[in-house]
Parts: sequence; structure tokens; C-alpha cells
Amino acid sequence: MKIVEFDPEYADQFKRLNLVWLERYFLVEPIDIEVLSNPEETIIKPGGMIFFALLDGAVVGTCALIRHNDDFFELSKMAVADNHQGQGIGTQLLMHVIAWARSRSIKTLFLETNTVLERAVRLYQRAGFRETALDSSNSHYGRTNLKMELNL
Repeated sequence: MKIVEFDPEYADQFKRLNLVWLERYFLVEPIDIEVLSNPEETIIKPGGMIFFALLDGAVVGTCALIRHNDDFFELSKMAVADNHQGQGIGTQLLMHVIAWARSRSIKTLFLETNTVLERAVRLYQRAGFRETALDSSNSHYGRTNLKMELNL
């Protein structure tokens, strides 16, 4: 497996992989459509990054870091193809993203999730993310019931 940074060639895969889990567990929200349909405008140009896990040249996983300011980035839109789950791809992708953030002196990563995504929550906990206070009035998504942070 190889992890690569954003290439417009993979933008459709970013959207496809994320819509699978969003549609399975939640209502796809307008902000999801905006981010997934325009990743260059909403993530890359403002200073974020999208990563892709490639296996034999095919995209099997993805994850984004959305810049909020120079020190504070959001881990978002993490997905692994159904037929490749349980193979450690999500773990490798997350470790790569954390290393990338550290190499750029980013101080804190945060994420918003939902406890129904038990495997994802455990993955984040194993990586060192800790639950933090959730201000639902400041949340990006209606589905959020858990906010986590990792100090780098």
C-alpha cells in the first residue's frame, strides 16, 4: 500500500468512498455535498490536504485535514473501501496523516464523529485522540455527538 497526497485525478474517489459510509449511517448534509463535490476549493486551497491510500494503483482509503488556522486542523472524511476494511489501512492512513501534521508543526488535530461509528472511535482513541467538550452550537454536522482532539 502507498499513501499519496491530493491529486485531482482522485477527487471522485474521495467523494465515492465517503458517500458510502455517510449514506449507510446518516443523512448526507449540505456541508458534506459541498466538501465532497469541491475538495480543491474547500480543503486544498485553504491550506488543508487530502490523502489517498492506494493498493495496486486503486484508491482504497482516504482522509482529509481541513485547516482552521495554522495550529488547528480538522481530521475529516476518513473512509476505507468496504472490501478493504480490517486490513490496517485506516490505521496506516491515520498514522501518516498525524506524521504529516507533526512535520508541519500543527499543534492540534480535532475531529467530530458519532459514537455509532464504534470502530472509527476506537481507531482514534488508539492513535491518542481524547474526548473533549462538544459545543453542539459550534458543530459542523447535525450527526456529531462526539468531539475528540489530539495534541501533537
